[in-house]
Amino acid sequence: MFARKAVFICIVIHIFCGVNSQHRFGCEADFCTKKVGKCPKVNCENGRLIRNATMCGCCDVCVESLREGEPCKTQIFASMPKQECGNGLMCDKTSKKCVSVNTKCVKDRRKHDSTSWSEEISLKKSRPECDEFGYYISMICLSDILCYCVDKNGERIFGTELASKIDASQIHTYCNCSWEFNEFPRSVPDGDFLRCLPNGDYDRLQCTEEWCYCMQDTNPNIADVTQFDTSLQNLICYDKNIHKGLDASFRSECWHKRNDLKQLIKKHEKANITVIGVDLPRCDLDGSYAPVQCMKDSCYCVDKSGDAYEDYRVPRNSKEAEYMNCNCARDQDLISQIKEKNGQMKTFEKYKCAANGNYQAKDLL
Repeated sequence: MFARKAVFICIVIHIFCGVNSQHRFGCEADFCTKKVGKCPKVNCENGRLIRNATMCGCCDVCVESLREGEPCKTQIFASMPKQECGNGLMCDKTSKKCVSVNTKCVKDRRKHDSTSWSEEISLKKSRPECDEFGYYISMICLSDILCYCVDKNGERIFGTELASKIDASQIHTYCNCSWEFNEFPRSVPDGDFLRCLPNGDYDRLQCTEEWCYCMQDTNPNIADVTQFDTSLQNLICYDKNIHKGLDASFRSECWHKRNDLKQLIKKHEKANITVIGVDLPRCDLDGSYAPVQCMKDSCYCVDKSGDAYEDYRVPRNSKEAEYMNCNCARDQDLISQIKEKNGQMKTFEKYKCAANGNYQAKDLL
């Protein structure tokens, strides 16, 4: 996501500077035809074509892709570079040559490719897919069971979906909401972020302090709007299967319980009464209860409705609680709700999670 943000920022800066440059250099409507004339034909079979890249956006430019071992430059004092290291490569500052990136994703992929897999392994991760900067793309799949969102270093973040519902050819397009939140964390669930779906994508239905609205899949313009205090069911993007637990203000049960406790604590503090030993519910990016909850002297796993899995409860000050994520318990619960299960799902249902609801580290390959 950092790479996506960096590219976005660079594009914005480039456009902003380009607009200023056009004003500064007098880019009138007929500048290209009068001053430049016909642009040279660009052959870009081995490179990246950038449209309207010259002064006033007159002509296209081809940036040649260099191969591994070819000489490169780390600093270019020009408006547009003529060469760049190809995908999966970077310009080494010492040797001034294109070398393979050595990120965690690249290392993990190399390890995956060199591993001899046994048919007995039921928790095999999919082959890591890296972007052009060497970072993990948005999702990893666990056999043919389920897929979950990961950050750029391959660490699991919010968002899980059944593998059967994921289009492998478009896997890089998933988890945008959870990626955004992971790169730019905000407090949850105080309403200062766009709500995610359980799979890590953005929910089309969103609310501000005054209005609720539908986001278009391909167009950011508002398609349908209703006042904050009216029924969400009036919106075309309302889905009873997704939004049934939300009130007219788009707030979940978890949010209300958390907010009520916060207000109560604040009231006591104003009266100079110190409040100790109160555990606020932890809420997730879709408004549901977060997998790990703690109360008094223990931490335990819960489902999205906040109901505890009693098999997964550990002492609060233990090492198990420190690294507790309940991913295994949650994933098994998701699979248990599927009526028609494949062989791997049936095997996975019998898998024994760790005492804290995590996967057994030795089994998750």
